[in-house]
Amino acid sequence: MVTDAARTLIDCGLSLPFRFALPMFDSAARKGMDVNEVERSCKGLHDDRAPIEMLLRYVDAASENGGESMVRAFIIDNGFVVPELQVEFHDPTYPVRRYRVDFLWRLHDGRMIVLEYDGMAKYENPAMTRGRTAKQILNERNERDRVLRAAGVTTILHCTYEDAFASNRLFMMLGDNAVPRIRAEDAYR
Repeated sequence: MVTDAARTLIDCGLSLPFRFALPMFDSAARKGMDVNEVERSCKGLHDDRAPIEMLLRYVDAASENGGESMVRAFIIDNGFVVPELQVEFHDPTYPVRRYRVDFLWRLHDGRMIVLEYDGMAKYENPAMTRGRTAKQILNERNERDRVLRAAGVTTILHCTYEDAFASNRLFMMLGDNAVPRIRAEDAYR
């Protein structure tokens, strides 16, 4: 006997930190699960449902992988405004060429800040490198950043898992680049 998907998510949401549970909720939503099933399954639970309610508030099927979900959890946990996900930009000089960014903040003053989550597999996993060297991949990243700037992006930040969870670097990066924060007391609601 195993629990159904909704109950499994509830169990994970109640037993794991937000940053580890959010990728599971995002993945379930991305695969077509109606997350309202989780909410319905919570009825009658005697446990504190606050962690599940928070996960349901922030679940987003647009998150493409667990690393991006974990970085978004970091953003939320640290009180930064939740960014748009997977926004597409067209190359102004060659409009058929398009790039999607992981995270985007559009600020009231017209600035656009992009955050890209760069997992190391992109540089090391043969299935992802497709025969390209790390230098070629970095050159492609630089060209992509150039096109994003030409399309109006004002700031492009790149982070790794270590930046978010093994150091204070991502927090400093977002703060130093004026990514807006919400009131601390609202960060966990």
